[in-house]
Amino acid sequence: MEISVREPAGLSEKAASERLAEYGANELPRPRPPRLPVRAARQLADPMSILLLIAGLVTLVVLGEVAEGAAILTILLVNVVIGVSQEAKADHAVRALRTLTAPMAKVVRDGVVRRIPAAEVVPGDAVRVAAGDRVPADARLLRADALGVDESMLTGESLSSDKRAAHADGAGGTLADRRDELFAGTLVVRGSGVAEVTRTGARTEMGRIASALGGGAKGPLAVELAQVSRRIGLVALLAGVVMILIGLGRVQRGDATLLDVILAGVALAIAAVPESLAAAVTTALALGSQRMAALGVIVRRLPAIEALGATTVIATDKTGTLTTGHLTVSDQVTVSGSDLWRAALRCNDARDGLGDAVDVALAVAAERRGVRLPPGEERLAARPFDAETRSMGVITAAPGGGPLLTVKGAPEVMFARCVPGPETERLARAVSGLADRGLRVLALADKHTDDLDAAGLRPLGLVALSDEIRLTAARAVADCRAAGIRVVMVTGDHAGTARAIAEEVGVGGGPVVTGAELQALAEGDERAKRSARLREAAVLARVDPATKLELVRALREDGQVVAMTGDGVNDAPALRNADVGVAMAGEEGTDVAREAASVVVTNGDLGTIVAGVREGRRLRHNVVSMVGYLLTGNLAEILIVLTGLIAWPDLVVPLLPVQLLWINLVLDGIPAIALGVDRPAGDPLALRPTGGLLSWPALTRIALRAVAVGALVFAAVEVARRLGWSEEQVRTQAVLALVCARLTLAYVVRARRRTFERGWWRGRSVLVAVTATAALQVLVTVIAALGAPLALVPLPPAGWAMALGAAVLSVPVCDMVRCDRNRRGGGRASDESTPPRSAAPRSGSGTH
Repeated sequence: MEISVREPAGLSEKAASERLAEYGANELPRPRPPRLPVRAARQLADPMSILLLIAGLVTLVVLGEVAEGAAILTILLVNVVIGVSQEAKADHAVRALRTLTAPMAKVVRDGVVRRIPAAEVVPGDAVRVAAGDRVPADARLLRADALGVDESMLTGESLSSDKRAAHADGAGGTLADRRDELFAGTLVVRGSGVAEVTRTGARTEMGRIASALGGGAKGPLAVELAQVSRRIGLVALLAGVVMILIGLGRVQRGDATLLDVILAGVALAIAAVPESLAAAVTTALALGSQRMAALGVIVRRLPAIEALGATTVIATDKTGTLTTGHLTVSDQVTVSGSDLWRAALRCNDARDGLGDAVDVALAVAAERRGVRLPPGEERLAARPFDAETRSMGVITAAPGGGPLLTVKGAPEVMFARCVPGPETERLARAVSGLADRGLRVLALADKHTDDLDAAGLRPLGLVALSDEIRLTAARAVADCRAAGIRVVMVTGDHAGTARAIAEEVGVGGGPVVTGAELQALAEGDERAKRSARLREAAVLARVDPATKLELVRALREDGQVVAMTGDGVNDAPALRNADVGVAMAGEEGTDVAREAASVVVTNGDLGTIVAGVREGRRLRHNVVSMVGYLLTGNLAEILIVLTGLIAWPDLVVPLLPVQLLWINLVLDGIPAIALGVDRPAGDPLALRPTGGLLSWPALTRIALRAVAVGALVFAAVEVARRLGWSEEQVRTQAVLALVCARLTLAYVVRARRRTFERGWWRGRSVLVAVTATAALQVLVTVIAALGAPLALVPLPPAGWAMALGAAVLSVPVCDMVRCDRNRRGGGRASDESTPPRSAAPRSGSGTH
């Protein structure tokens, strides 16, 4: 039992401003962003950059090709500059998103409870904390109601620490012994309390150890892409070495010199390197996250975008997501002679219009009825609402009176604790009628006792609250259905209430399953049936948070990609284990839920989540397009070099290293970034992904397109050779044809069915990028002074015609490849038109 010491009025706004200026913001020192030299060194340390550096030095020093070696090193420098710029942009975008997820704190200012950014908390502030909050600063407790805090991040103790109010000076000792203190960064796991801030920012216990926390790590997708890049670099190096070994045979026959063979190996290695892959994808995701933030969807971990776009099931709360969450009292059933509304005020934690939506609604209803608590009545003990017991209890005492226990909660829970009799039975019969109207029903009871667990309670009545359905809910559910996404409603409400709301918003396609039904299937052989019921349910009613976690696991085992919503402490395990954990921000949202989730929705609306899925699918489509574009182009270059080495012995090297570097520079940079910010035609919700970025179907598409492009370029070069053109003209023809054909790939990979389908011209970023790149290639081909460092020479009109022909023909050839795969895939409209099953990417928020 905890007795309140005092209820502080808090600081004035003027005093708080003065202290903020004196002590500074309540923030831990943040590591400075890397300086320019560090960023540049990091780019040079990339395996691909090392490979290019070696190629440049070999060409310059070993082969003695000064112009080509200098050009390779110059292009490497340009690549580093582009990489540094993209990294800086991505870091800036992530920092901007981080400010949107900054924690909030409840403080008492001028006697009024206010929500302010935690960075504005100052010493002397009176802060309120409750289950799910992260403590904003070190503070001394003034009141604690069943308060428990997870301090494992500071003490290493796995069990939560029970806290008590300070009745005297702090006891000192170890952190674990200081029961009357709260520490910045720790998590409140149960109960509530009021504390006076003693230390902020770097002066907190957390601030003292902040230097040990280190800087932020790369997201797993960035790590995965970096690993792919390293592997490609290794493959490129090995391919170059193998090509050199093969070329030794030509040296022995006198068809080439050793330097020619080394040059060929360097060229092949360079052709395999997609220098900007990781940076381009990370930048696209970061910029996309900013656009999603403008929609109210804040992505805390960039790889969650891919998982959000691949979502096939959304398990959503009812209150605040399908409904507004603004509860109002619509009906009541009272027991004769009871003081129902005074009991509703006693068992209530709302203060100044802030608090749980149920508590606020009950307090407003009592105030409208003119109900007040007796003067001098004091709260002696409290047990906050718990999702498992579905009840809240408070013990109060008026001056000169004994302790009075008041309890509110789910009707079936309350009736089990009430004295059996006619009134209890009458109330039980009334519940179904209220629930069938879609109302949320609470029962209240009391008893003169100081035992929070007492039975034999006296029933006082029922209160029915209405929660208005969001205007966007039915449309959002319909959009999900059209996009192949199933919506499952999960709620702690009565089954009748849940069924009525589900029918109104259009959630269906399965049964309403209750917690009691699942509990009956919890033993032995029945567990398989329990999992089956979870997978088929359209609505889960009267379920606890543990069932949410079980639902996530059952759906994922079934091959679904699950987005789970939640806002409470007990939702954290389900949020962390879902493919996409979606935390609902707002008054009801807890810091624990936000940190467990990979996505935060600022307004809690299902329509906003659908908007996030729409943007996620667009971004995922763009990333798939970007990866396909880069890898297809590089593979086509490898095919040209390999086939040219065999078929064109007179050229020795089909494409010089500097020419391959030029192609990669102009084609892997601007067009790739443009694809990342592209807006494809049609509704992005129709872009149903089929698997990971580099799944076997994706790799097959890449290979077939590369063969098509390589064959067309080979044909153009072969014609040039047969026309008797010079070696420089033939290589220029190869460069020009390859650039033109690769530019058309930007449109091929972004299309869903046909390359130039309806609305293709609306991708302005791609159009600008392709036009700019084509203009650069024209300049270096036409103007001899610009083309000389790249060993390019002007071509006759026939050369331009063949290059344009390769570009134009690559479109129908690639489209035929796509259509052939569609027919063999069962008539699907596009490569990305079916929802993912077990092959879908599993980037759950716990492993993001």
